[in-house]
Amino acid sequence: MSKKHQKCNFGFIKFFKLFSLGLISIFLFSPIVADALPELTGRIAYSVRGFNEVEGKFDYNLQMTTFTDGDYKSRSLNHPGYYAVWSPDDDILYFIQRVNTEAHIFSIDINNPRQKTQLTEIGGTYRFLSISPNGKKLAFNGYTTEQQQQENQIWIMDIASRQMEVVTAIPHFGRTFFFYGMSWGPFSKRLVFSLERPGGLEQLFLLDTETLEIDVLTEFNIDYYPVWTPDGNSILFRRWDREIDTMYSINVETRELIALYDVDKNAGMWTDWSANSRSIIYSLWGVFYLHDLDAGKTEKLFEVDGGIFGISWWKQEGGNLGNLPVEPKKKITTTWGDVKSSLR
Repeated sequence: MSKKHQKCNFGFIKFFKLFSLGLISIFLFSPIVADALPELTGRIAYSVRGFNEVEGKFDYNLQMTTFTDGDYKSRSLNHPGYYAVWSPDDDILYFIQRVNTEAHIFSIDINNPRQKTQLTEIGGTYRFLSISPNGKKLAFNGYTTEQQQQENQIWIMDIASRQMEVVTAIPHFGRTFFFYGMSWGPFSKRLVFSLERPGGLEQLFLLDTETLEIDVLTEFNIDYYPVWTPDGNSILFRRWDREIDTMYSINVETRELIALYDVDKNAGMWTDWSANSRSIIYSLWGVFYLHDLDAGKTEKLFEVDGGIFGISWWKQEGGNLGNLPVEPKKKITTTWGDVKSSLR
């Protein structure tokens, strides 16, 4: 794996090693800050790196912030964990937590966060948790304790039955390929994911969760951390460049690219969409920002004491389920074998 990947992609502790440099980059690359907090509604969940007194080590601790009438309130959920995602239907929060030497998927009701439910029967190395818009399934990548690292694939779990199955069979050719983000699309039928391929490229792919066919979305670049808009039209992602990374959106059907804003290469950054697909909340180390697509304006929201890991913005009032576009007529026809041969 290349040095650029080691800096900003793989490994939770490595992700924040450049924290002091990132503090400087915030001042160099931060947008104009608003005088007042925008009138946001809803809530976000995220993890903050801090010291776990029980374990006696630094860990990722779950927090949530609720926005009401131009103000906000933040509180700790008192659980270590990361890759938090909201259920679109209720107050359930799903997340990944390490138990001893292995990871498991858990859920909590934020009205009674002390009690948590373990969803996975077998532990492993699991990352990039994402929930389907209908709230019925969880997608993630990884491998179980009974598998080797090279068997890293995408899994889908049925939340009601807690049954999980592998939905990809990506050939590893004797080496490990890493995923760098995934997100559900409309109708809970497609997933977008970023995958490292030979040559140091991270490309975006579309997975049809019914046929299990895979199509290439972007090629010959380093694209990662994709997040699908709730309206199903576009995908936000980060594109690596030699000098400065750039956040782009891509129209899923036309493949039109729109450059949104630049990001310092060493900045730890996470993003999510608002329910109406017109605003993006994102973090730079320990600071939250809001980017309004219509106004082309970015405002500072607030900051926390520590580095932010992951953001999930609750899609309230059916934001994930309503006003979706008509199911596209163009069906995915590319199989993984076709993709593999085209990348050689």
